[in-house]
Amino acid sequence: MTLLTMLVVGATIGLARAQGVSQVPAARGGWNVAVYPVLVWIPLDIGIDVEIPPFENDGGGLGDIVDSRFDGAYLGGVAASNGTWAVDAYFVWAAIGGDRPDRPSLTVDLDLIYGRATLGRRIAPDLYVTGGVRRLALKYDFTLGDLPHFSRKPGVWDPLVGIAWNRIGQKVEWHASFDGGGFGVGADVDLGAGVRIDWKPVSHFGFAVGYNYLYLKVEDEVLRRTAIIKPTIHGPAVGIGFYF
Repeated sequence: MTLLTMLVVGATIGLARAQGVSQVPAARGGWNVAVYPVLVWIPLDIGIDVEIPPFENDGGGLGDIVDSRFDGAYLGGVAASNGTWAVDAYFVWAAIGGDRPDRPSLTVDLDLIYGRATLGRRIAPDLYVTGGVRRLALKYDFTLGDLPHFSRKPGVWDPLVGIAWNRIGQKVEWHASFDGGGFGVGADVDLGAGVRIDWKPVSHFGFAVGYNYLYLKVEDEVLRRTAIIKPTIHGPAVGIGFYF
């Protein structure tokens, strides 16, 4: 992650100097809009912790995967700002899983689908305080040790608060954000962060490269028992954008 960050930052600085990027003015009151129809997410690290508290005559159990599986991931979204306000809306799908052969044995399959929408208000040059919601749909299927097989499709709404940094240039855009939420309303913990660089070689079209991180702690009731699932996913994302 450190090496990737250094490479991305270095490339951005070099590209910005080479292009002689000037910031796009927002004095006209118009909006700068970016639409990302395709952003392919490539997780470099996947972690899934599962915990089953004790219940009746058994002591429950907990475990985490050792060998991860990645079946695919997709991001898409739209971002807009006018210098005072910033709006972001994204859709994410990820199919992951993993196994732990040692005691306690664990097999997990997890489909994660969520939509995120935030509204930001500028509090300093390029810096925004944000608030919004994340709709999370989680389909999980796992077996932990000798405990019963667990399978469910819970869906939750998570309130979010965070910060974002957006700098819009003629040829290059910089974006970074961090938000947290859940607060027990939906998920117990919901943390997301991302950085993205957009290079626009021609009018209205460009390429986007970034890095995304997501951590969730979801508590769910199934078979009259409590299941606690904590997935962690992070990795680079690449795709294309259209700019207006």
